[in-house]
Amino acid sequence: MDNRNNVIKIAQKISLLLIVLIVVFGLWSGIAHATLSITTRNPSNVSHSSVVLNGVLNEGSLSITAWFELGTNPNNLTLSTSPKYYNSLSDNYSAPVSGLNSSTTYYFRAVAENSQGRVYGNILSFKTSYDPYYDRNYINNQSYYNSQPTITTNPAINIGANGAILNGFVNGNNLSTTAWFEWGTNTNFANSTTQKYYGNNVSNFNITLTELLPNTVYYFRAVAENSRGRVFGNTVSFTTSFTSYINYTNQETSSKLEAKTSSVTNIYSTGAQLNGLIINNGTIPSNTYFEWGTSTRLGNKTTIISTGVKPIVKHLNTITGLRPNTGYYFRAVAENNLSRSVGEITYFKTNPAISGKTNNPSISAGVKDNAIIKSVDENDQLIIDLGANVLGVGFLPGNSFGWLILIIFILILVLLMQYSFYPRALKQENTENH
Repeated sequence: MDNRNNVIKIAQKISLLLIVLIVVFGLWSGIAHATLSITTRNPSNVSHSSVVLNGVLNEGSLSITAWFELGTNPNNLTLSTSPKYYNSLSDNYSAPVSGLNSSTTYYFRAVAENSQGRVYGNILSFKTSYDPYYDRNYINNQSYYNSQPTITTNPAINIGANGAILNGFVNGNNLSTTAWFEWGTNTNFANSTTQKYYGNNVSNFNITLTELLPNTVYYFRAVAENSRGRVFGNTVSFTTSFTSYINYTNQETSSKLEAKTSSVTNIYSTGAQLNGLIINNGTIPSNTYFEWGTSTRLGNKTTIISTGVKPIVKHLNTITGLRPNTGYYFRAVAENNLSRSVGEITYFKTNPAISGKTNNPSISAGVKDNAIIKSVDENDQLIIDLGANVLGVGFLPGNSFGWLILIIFILILVLLMQYSFYPRALKQENTENH
């Protein structure tokens, strides 16, 4: 009788210890993975048309995106910088902004987001310096001072199978001006080149694009901006040429590629893992990537990854910086110097944002991808796919409701253990009494 009571007491103590450990771990995990704070710092390098915005962020071990919102009204910050990605526990970050108005007060704040939600920093302000050209325009009433830049898109040159040189003409109209190109496979212009400074006068400018697809139509336009505003040039298109023939042996069988799009996994509010299978039945090295977008026109592509001459590889690519509660389309692509194969277009929808957080459409302006390829034995393909799904699930709850259910389950087990011992103990006690 005493031994069984001791067993019950030991089981109760072990169960209580387990509950305490689970609660502590749950609280620690929530703090370590969800804690996210951000502080807006004073700006630097303030000029008549530009500034560098600064902030500092602190977070747990989740990947986070940070950017700035600004405007001339503290209650309506309508402008946003491009999101950037940070993984360290604490980090200072900054973003240069150009094209501001002279002698104007601007308000700004730092913003950060991870898979647990979005936070906002304190609002600060700065005033751009005085622009002497503005005063000259006011006194002399000459419209050619301090006006928006003039921009023209010129035809592309040196067009090949995988590259081209874009050309444009810019006139700063006596104001410091930057210029760049927007380009893509449609007139949505999903890509932008680096902005370069061209002073305040007249200049021809160009930039070389690489890693383009053979026999593909591309559209582009020149863009310029100064403190008086941003202007866009006319839209021009060009078509890349077919790839050059390469003298491989067994040419008739060396270029057989097949890209298969698999279902998306690990979907959350601002990201997802894209999956595909690349089959190379030839002897020519191939590359793979994903094309994706918010419509079946796609328009974006992930990092290009070399798959070599491996016969079958599994291509995984996690992209972040997506819009919450938004539908996306994607497909796997494989290509080499002789052929290109695209998989079936597949649809998925990101999860809604955390309750109480405001969605910011500008979050999609900066997308990060993390690509992986894995060699696959064709006979073991199904087993590997299933194993990856199981490992991705995990055994610990992902939210507070899950932890509550787990604790209740353990308490029920404790009660069942107690009631399984008590009838035997009572029976033994009655036997001894008689």
